[in-house]
Amino acid sequence: MLLDSTLSHPHVGYALGRGYGSAVRRNRLRRQLRELVKARETAMQAGVYVFGASPRAHGTAFDELGRHLDSLLTKCAGGGK
Repeated sequence: MLLDSTLSHPHVGYALGRGYGSAVRRNRLRRQLRELVKARETAMQAGVYVFGASPRAHGTAFDELGRHLDSLLTKCAGGGK
């Protein structure tokens, strides 16, 4: 995450390389992450965020991905070390 107060809203990117799996797997996770971020966007600080995933993330339940994302965002905001 790179905080940038000149931005009006969070800019989010997803880095899922071929090591994660097939294009179908990568696109499914990207869609899930996009939906999770959309629900949390108003609480996110303005800045640039890049999310990636290891192959172990495949098959993780949607609500569990949400909990992991919440944990990451809390750490980014300085709420957890």
